[in-house]
Amino acid sequence: MRWQEGVTTIERSDQLALAGLAAALVLAGGAAIRAGRTPGPMPVSGPSVPAQISVHVVGEVTWPGMYVLPAGARLQDAIFAAHGPTLIADLRRVNLASQLRDGDRVVVPRIIQPTYPFPPPRRPGARDEAAPSEGERASTVNVNTATAADLERLPGIGPVLARRIVEHREAKGLFRRLDDLLEVQGIGPKLFRRLEPLLRLE
Repeated sequence: MRWQEGVTTIERSDQLALAGLAAALVLAGGAAIRAGRTPGPMPVSGPSVPAQISVHVVGEVTWPGMYVLPAGARLQDAIFAAHGPTLIADLRRVNLASQLRDGDRVVVPRIIQPTYPFPPPRRPGARDEAAPSEGERASTVNVNTATAADLERLPGIGPVLARRIVEHREAKGLFRRLDDLLEVQGIGPKLFRRLEPLLRLE
C-alpha cells in the first residue's frame, strides 16, 4: 500500500490478501453456524426377527426331540419335522394351523380309547387272572377314560388333583401301570395306597 497525492493506492498483492482474509472469515462463519445447528433425528431400526426358531416336539410322534424350523412355522410343520404322527396320535385335539414361537413345546396327545383290529392272542383254556369281574369293574374307576368329574368322586381327590390327572394323561398318554399316578403332582405314596384298590386301567 502506498500514498500518492492524498489518495490511498492499494497494490494488487494487498487486494489478494484482503480477498483471502474475507474468504477465510466466510468459511469460519459457515462452520460456526453448522456447529450450532441442532442434529437431525437418527434412524432407529426395530428388533430383528429370527430367521429360524427351535421347538421341542414330544408325545405321539415318530421321533420326539428338538427341531429347528423357519420363522413363522405352524404346528403341522413341527409334527412333519418329527417324521409324522404315530398311529395312535389324536390330531383332532391339536390346532395344526397354530403358529409357533422360538422355545415352544409341542405335545401331540394319544387317542384316549384306541381301537385295535384284533384282540390280543390267548392260549386255549387260559384264564385271564388280571381281568376284573363285573362287580369289580362297577366299583372301580378307569383312570385312562375317567373324566375329571369321575375322579373327584374318589377319596382324597379334589377338583385340582382330578384336573392334574387328566392333563397328565393327555400330555404323556395312557397310564400303563397304576403306580404311574405317582408322577402326578400331589399324589404321594400314602394317597396312592388309598386309591389303588379303587382304580383300574381297562
